[in-house]
Amino acid sequence: MDIRGVWITTTDSKVLNSKDNIAEAMKFLADTGFNVVFPVVWNQGFTNYRSEVMLKNFGVEINPREEFKKRDPLAELIAEAKKVNLAVIPWFEYGFMSSYQRNGGHIIAKKPKWAAIDYAGKNLSVNDYYWLNALDSEVQEFLLSLFLEVVKKYEVVGIQGDDHFPCFPMEGGYDEKTTARYQQEFNQQPPKPPERGNSKDPQWQNPQWKQWVRWRADILSNFLSRVYREIIKVNPELIISMAPSIYPWGYENYLQDSQTWVDLGLVDLIHPQLYQRELELYKRDINRLVANQFNKQQLPQLIPGILLKQSTYRIDTEHLYQAVKYNRSVGIQGEVFWFYEGLRENNNALANILKSSIYSQPPGKFDAKEIKNNTFTHRRINNDYCYITTSEEISLKVAFDWVEPFSEGMAALKMGYKWGFIDKTGKLISRLQFDTAAPFSEGLALVSIKNKYRYIDKTGQFIPVKTVKEWDDGSSFFKGIVFDDGASFSEGMAAVKIADKWGYIDQTGKIIIPARFDDAKSFSEDMAAVKIANQWGYISKTGETIILSQFDDATSFSEGLALVKVGNKLGYIDRTGQFIINPQFDEADIFSEGLAPAKLGKKWGYINQYAEFIIPPNFDFAKPFSQKMALVNVGGELKQDQEQEKAYFTGGKWGYIRKP
Repeated sequence: MDIRGVWITTTDSKVLNSKDNIAEAMKFLADTGFNVVFPVVWNQGFTNYRSEVMLKNFGVEINPREEFKKRDPLAELIAEAKKVNLAVIPWFEYGFMSSYQRNGGHIIAKKPKWAAIDYAGKNLSVNDYYWLNALDSEVQEFLLSLFLEVVKKYEVVGIQGDDHFPCFPMEGGYDEKTTARYQQEFNQQPPKPPERGNSKDPQWQNPQWKQWVRWRADILSNFLSRVYREIIKVNPELIISMAPSIYPWGYENYLQDSQTWVDLGLVDLIHPQLYQRELELYKRDINRLVANQFNKQQLPQLIPGILLKQSTYRIDTEHLYQAVKYNRSVGIQGEVFWFYEGLRENNNALANILKSSIYSQPPGKFDAKEIKNNTFTHRRINNDYCYITTSEEISLKVAFDWVEPFSEGMAALKMGYKWGFIDKTGKLISRLQFDTAAPFSEGLALVSIKNKYRYIDKTGQFIPVKTVKEWDDGSSFFKGIVFDDGASFSEGMAAVKIADKWGYIDQTGKIIIPARFDDAKSFSEDMAAVKIANQWGYISKTGETIILSQFDDATSFSEGLALVKVGNKLGYIDRTGQFIINPQFDEADIFSEGLAPAKLGKKWGYINQYAEFIIPPNFDFAKPFSQKMALVNVGGELKQDQEQEKAYFTGGKWGYIRKP
């Protein structure tokens, strides 16, 4: 399925002025090869549909245009689109903007406390557009109520925000409520904004300014997360679509953190406004998005916006053809055009070039279920979690997609593609920014971004390693030392990889054992397995060799024994390197509570330190004992994930057995 869309405006357009115009436009778009339209439903402080929310709050049911009297343009458009199999996603053009000029228009006139405030204490206006305070909870509730009203009242496939939602000019947020909230959290007043458009203004690089931008952008992203969840409560198949300004310009100037939206799975479709007037610049932006902002899993969500006309500019037919063709060449299955009238000019020249070439084949019916297959909606329906430990039960309702068990009072959790941590009150201790996050161990947790690793403490701060090459790409994660791999702390030390060699650091970040090993595992019982020249042995905490490198694989010691591999078989050695149980098993695991799971042939059982099966091999998978209980599987099988290059166990029935 391609996603071929177009925006329907009220500016420089007559489509919504009559039912006949709407019918003609929908038929034209379907005949051209489109399958979705984005009609504007919110601009200039009015709705272009009959709104009970607006009537209740402002006494105006619909935009008071003469053409809209006794009509509901949205209802008419939905009916006509349905006749020709076009999906409809209403577009909230103005978002948090109140009005163009008019000092904020009728909304701010009636709700003056809703006005955004600039550094000088005046109502915020950027390029003659006045803004509502996007950081205010009442304003957020109002916008959310409009979104919910549309999806409950009309037969639409989703909703859309754009470069004004969620969005807020970087000059805003200086109202009393917001500044007090910031001061309470950071114990300082918000900084003065830099000069818009002046890249030489040093304030852009002020760390406090960057903190102020990040803090406000996170408020907007958190609100978008709430919008997503409230919309899918109405109908899980509803599409959440956003058309932001291009990143990072939109983030720096309008607090639109579209990178975070994608990473946290807060959008089902995203249409960055790549409004370049030169084809090579468009290709450059597409290449950057595909290489840096969207991974392979996220790419189906990317349906870029292409500029057809603006002011005196008109795209030519060859430019349009090449742009759409380039999208398909890099795996992008669609685009949205700004805007409808551009297709109709010059005897439908642009529409004709699409229809006769790339749009000559039907796009397929717009299928929300297919789109949702690439999103996280299914994980966000009724997702209440209960944490149970050995000493207490902790019940938290957490709005995340995955949660891990608590470890040392902290739990790793994931939203979309990113990980973070919460404490037992449910408070986030760090931004959701990590690609991986290991459980806390000895007060520290191993985290990674872009295949680089660091350690954080329980306040979310990175431990300051200062003994090897410094990194800095501008983000807090890469300021300081990052490792190429790592393991969790154990017995006061952690294995880390620097370039292509492994060594060990202590909890201050100091390198205790230099990186000279080809691989390394965690310390246990004062010894660690290390690999040299393709063979494994064991070292002490001073780096001294205790057991020579002679094994094909090796694990950490547990209960005085370590599992090692010779050829294709596994056995167990003692602390001197002598075999206590000769290599004979196809698979096995560590000793725990006097027993170890081991596999002979196709089945698992449990052996003692004399290699005797105390529990016969009747299981298809088995884990070590813990508190006299062990997890086992019957009927499952091991499968290979070729894409992730990992094996995983699936199917069958899981249960616990008691230690005999």
